[in-house]
Amino acid sequence: MPEHIVERKPRPRDRVVIRLSGGRFFAIPEEAAAALAVGTELSNADIDRLDGVDQSLRGRDKAMRMLAIRARSRREIDHALRALGLLDAVRMGLLTELEESGLVDDERFAREFVSVKKDVRRLGPHRLRSDLKKLGVNRDVVDGALRTFSPDQQEAMARALADRQVGWGEVSEKIVRRIMGMLARKGYDFAVVNRVGYDLARRVKRDDRSDDPLPDARD
Repeated sequence: MPEHIVERKPRPRDRVVIRLSGGRFFAIPEEAAAALAVGTELSNADIDRLDGVDQSLRGRDKAMRMLAIRARSRREIDHALRALGLLDAVRMGLLTELEESGLVDDERFAREFVSVKKDVRRLGPHRLRSDLKKLGVNRDVVDGALRTFSPDQQEAMARALADRQVGWGEVSEKIVRRIMGMLARKGYDFAVVNRVGYDLARRVKRDDRSDDPLPDARD
């Protein structure tokens, strides 16, 4: 059913809010509203076009706010756009636009994610793989990002973490078990966790040793 414009209100960032007689309103760019004056009658097709412009604008704004905080995977942006209730055609169009412009790039995102989480939070490859999977990154892309994480680098990081936990204090079996648990939670290879644990166990004073075997990181 045709409606007419009852209000045309300028908004910040060169936008205009168009309110219709049926109660709906749309925020659109000023240039798109140039020919729309109060009292103008709109057909259903006109209203659908306004709705599409409004949805595209809201979706793009949401995506840009998210990307201003940090890089995002395609799935993260997709989930946010779905939450806005955008039409599938609008949502998919925005995702394609963001990928073609380079603002969304899962390969770059995965490389940066691995680099930052490895250097700042000292996470191991299994944890990184799990986290990237939750963010919707393709397995082949994850494999490529993790190729920079060499076995030697992983072991060096695990031993540095263990040394920092021990500090200048004496090593006890309780500390060894705690460190092994921490390394496992951070996603280091089971073999690396076990080697670090058994090397630490050799530093435990003989009088402090129990008869219980150290846990296997795979348990």
